[in-house]
Amino acid sequence: MKMYKAVPFVIWAMLTQSHVYAGSLGYLKSAETLPQGAQEATLSITQKEGKRYGSYKRDEYRAEYAYGLTNDLSAAFYLNGIQHNFDCGTGCAGGPDDADKEISGSLHQSRMTGVSIELKKNLLSPYKDPLGLALLGEVTYATRDNITGEKGVGWGYETKLIFQKPYLDGQLQWLTNLELEVESWKAEGGSTTEWAVAPRLRTGVSYRFAPKWSVGLEGWIDKEILNSPGVTNDGKGGWEMDHWDLFAGPSIHYGDKSWWFTVTAVKQIAGSDESNNNHKGRHLADHEKKELRVKVGYNF
Repeated sequence: MKMYKAVPFVIWAMLTQSHVYAGSLGYLKSAETLPQGAQEATLSITQKEGKRYGSYKRDEYRAEYAYGLTNDLSAAFYLNGIQHNFDCGTGCAGGPDDADKEISGSLHQSRMTGVSIELKKNLLSPYKDPLGLALLGEVTYATRDNITGEKGVGWGYETKLIFQKPYLDGQLQWLTNLELEVESWKAEGGSTTEWAVAPRLRTGVSYRFAPKWSVGLEGWIDKEILNSPGVTNDGKGGWEMDHWDLFAGPSIHYGDKSWWFTVTAVKQIAGSDESNNNHKGRHLADHEKKELRVKVGYNF
């Protein structure tokens, strides 16, 4: 694109695209931040369903308020909640060749589970620089285990390196997030704390096929490493690879100047299957067979 043609496009993109593409994919974050003084409220509902045995479903809720501290730095505060609906009997999870099942019993209950605080810093603009780049950090405090509903105290620390590249004058967007998540969990009444480290790669594309409408495809692969007492033979604990998994699926997005919504459906394509050999299959202890995420945002 020639320089004299690029100038109006950059101005238009800075004024409008931050709202349109901030939520154009359900799981990926964009490199853009809210303008200084701008505010955004978002409600996200993620339904996760399907274990290896029994009937298992949970809905995760996140209510977000975001504020533009400067033109390249935004902050967000989240309220987190979960609704569990499962009837697992002797256990919903476990390997196909392993009788040692997990997540037993039944639970039908909704609860607020914690809060999160997030900061995002834009380093390179997707519309003025060759590649958009941002850094994001998030801290989460939790009082319930997301999977089982067990009471306890958990902390989560997540960092993201965010890349964004527009093509076709912004009609096509490519997003990639490199993530590292560290979590701790101590069950109520327990004496030990379990730690988990999860590196993750997310990537996806979004294509605007009509004014205000986009379709996309996104996915991720991650790996989780655990450290907890009893992992090693001496009972003192140690680090070991717990699982890996691969998810992917389509999304659709509508974005107006003041509000937007995104719907994304993904399924687990592959993962380590919790058997003794931990071979390829699907990982259905920490994750589910499929997920559906709906996000609605309002800018003011």
